[in-house]
Amino acid sequence: MKKCLLAIALSVLFCVNVAQAENVKIRFGILPVIDTLPLQVAVQDGLFAEQGLDVELIRFASALERDTAMQAGQLDGYFGDLIATYMLINKGAPMYIALTSWRTVPGYPMFGIALSPANKDRDLDAMKGRKLGISKSTVMEFLADKMEEKLGVNGKYFSRVEIKKIPIRLQMLMTDQIDAALLPEPLLSLAKLKGGGMLATADNLDLPLTVLCLDHKYFKDGGDAYAQFIVAYKQAVTRLAETPEKYRQLMAKTCRIPKPLVGEFPIYPYPMPSLPSDAELETVQTWMIGKGLLKDALPNELVLSPLIP
Repeated sequence: MKKCLLAIALSVLFCVNVAQAENVKIRFGILPVIDTLPLQVAVQDGLFAEQGLDVELIRFASALERDTAMQAGQLDGYFGDLIATYMLINKGAPMYIALTSWRTVPGYPMFGIALSPANKDRDLDAMKGRKLGISKSTVMEFLADKMEEKLGVNGKYFSRVEIKKIPIRLQMLMTDQIDAALLPEPLLSLAKLKGGGMLATADNLDLPLTVLCLDHKYFKDGGDAYAQFIVAYKQAVTRLAETPEKYRQLMAKTCRIPKPLVGEFPIYPYPMPSLPSDAELETVQTWMIGKGLLKDALPNELVLSPLIP
């Protein structure tokens, strides 16, 4: 009997080890931002593991560090905005857009123009010619242009000031060194909490903003690894929709939510996996070509997943 039990135990252990050995490894580069919460849920709840994927989320302090690692072949997956994604693919990074991780949703601003304490009560007319902190040749400049179009003003309405590092941009805003700043959430809400104001948000632009990408290898041989990734991601999005409060502390920990905002900051309604439309990608590429970030438009078959999520 003991020998039989020992044999069963060894058999189970062998099967577990074999399953673990067969798990597909994905080193996924991310930033500590709200858009990545479904990834965090899928890892924490073991959803990727259930699909036979060993997904390691590698956190970077800056987009530059993340992009450098992806270009050097140190990553298998990538979270980023569409501008950065196009620039990497144009430089030869062997990856496809796997899905849209965030697109603008009314009532849930991911970016916006915050006002300094000294300007918190000013309206659009009163802000003409005042200093707006942004970072050029990035999604921030793209959003600044699109938001100005939506507001009905031209690209020279504000006096734009280049401030690459977002924490410094926020600090300069709150000390009235600049009049306004384009900021991501939750820093947008933090600026308001600390005495600033809000001029406009990017939640009504109806555009995809950030995407998840995977190396070309995960789309080969029928794309099983990609399909498994999508299944796990869908489950994570569903769990966030059904029991959002269950993941509040995970969001606070992994998405860098400032302590004063942890209890009240909304848990966003993440979209189910889909790909950006041709028209949406054309909008991004046209803007990039106009800014000299791309010489020519890249064909969609070079950029988009060949499989539908």
